[in-house]
Amino acid sequence: MNNILGSEKKGNVAVLMPGGAPEVLDAHPNAYVLQLRHRKGFIKVALENGSPLVPVFSFGENEIHKQYPNPRGSLLRKVQDFIQSIFEIPPALFYGTGFLFDFGPFPYSKPITVVVGSPIPVRKTENPSIEDIDHLHSVYIDAITDLYYAHKQKYVPKSTLTIV
Repeated sequence: MNNILGSEKKGNVAVLMPGGAPEVLDAHPNAYVLQLRHRKGFIKVALENGSPLVPVFSFGENEIHKQYPNPRGSLLRKVQDFIQSIFEIPPALFYGTGFLFDFGPFPYSKPITVVVGSPIPVRKTENPSIEDIDHLHSVYIDAITDLYYAHKQKYVPKSTLTIV
């Protein structure tokens, strides 16, 4: 990220999904669980490079497949978490539709709408303090939350947002 965003690289853009692959195991229709509370490395990189953060939210991603119930603490989830800890790939057991049946490996035909928020300006700070990082992280989480609630009714009105 620093190589892409470094000061000698004006005009470059980096796209990062801070929740990463682990969010897959929490992806269920009408439920958005974002793993952001403890993800602060991208905030530090933004501060070090003075790169604005642009909040982006995709509505409908969790509607194109269904996943077998795997609440935290269940035996299935414990097995999934164990496998993910070894291979760093979340072993989601998902399903969708098929060619001839209502069950299969293909995604349901549902719209996915990506909403882009206003950029959050970031002042370049070569050695950001924990307070700097925590403050910008809080601003970013507020921006993602505001973006979700500003558009939720239009795209996935029955959905919930949880940030862990």
